[in-house]
Amino acid sequence: MAQILAATKQEVTQTEEKKLASSNTSLALDSRTEDVLAYLPVSSTVEYGKGKMIYGPDNFSNRIYLVVAGKVGISQVALDGSEVLLEIVRPDELFGESAFLDIPRRSERAIAVEKAKLMAWAISDMEDLVTKRPRLALALLQILAQRNAVFTRRIESFAIDSIEQRLARSLLHFSERLGSPEDDGSVRIMPLTHKMLSEYVGTTREVITHYMIRFRKQGYVSYSRRGIHLYCDTLRTVVYRAESASVETSN
Repeated sequence: MAQILAATKQEVTQTEEKKLASSNTSLALDSRTEDVLAYLPVSSTVEYGKGKMIYGPDNFSNRIYLVVAGKVGISQVALDGSEVLLEIVRPDELFGESAFLDIPRRSERAIAVEKAKLMAWAISDMEDLVTKRPRLALALLQILAQRNAVFTRRIESFAIDSIEQRLARSLLHFSERLGSPEDDGSVRIMPLTHKMLSEYVGTTREVITHYMIRFRKQGYVSYSRRGIHLYCDTLRTVVYRAESASVETSN
């Protein structure tokens, strides 16, 4: 990883470097990503402005991408145009593995949710690298397995949790992946629109607005256009309270 970041060190601003340093949670995923980067050659970087689409259903990609700076939202697009936000990819993480699938329609979309700098490798090059470096294939499989575990937990949450619980879990998830601690004990994350949160939680923007206002009144969150401050200890009570109620009901 050091070699890759060194190749673009002069291009990444001090602010971006601080963001890279603060994104140090979810250590298990980071350790696997380190394995991947150790086997990937340095590639040229491309910048995407905020809101710029990297690929989508009507603009297929044949590349695997690495986020050097910024963040990228990965969504699944249904035939009716509705979207489910799968994840927000942060620096040092890969995305675009759907390019390995040779299918007539791909439903995945990647958009820069803030100004992003990316490296990319053609699928044909990745296939050649995997053949020459079997450990790269293992590292990729480990990443996919971890992402599958996250998706499995989300599916379980869709089945048993209320919307309020799912929103609380989602905010806690983003605090771990994207947050930086503040002096008042809160965790600050990037500004996420209610529409984006609704696509992650699986509901409407209006419902998210309703619960975010409730969370703010209860002191779980505060937010503005500059970001969202999460008070995670109190926010967890939303999840624990509902879980305790579920256990009591089952008993």
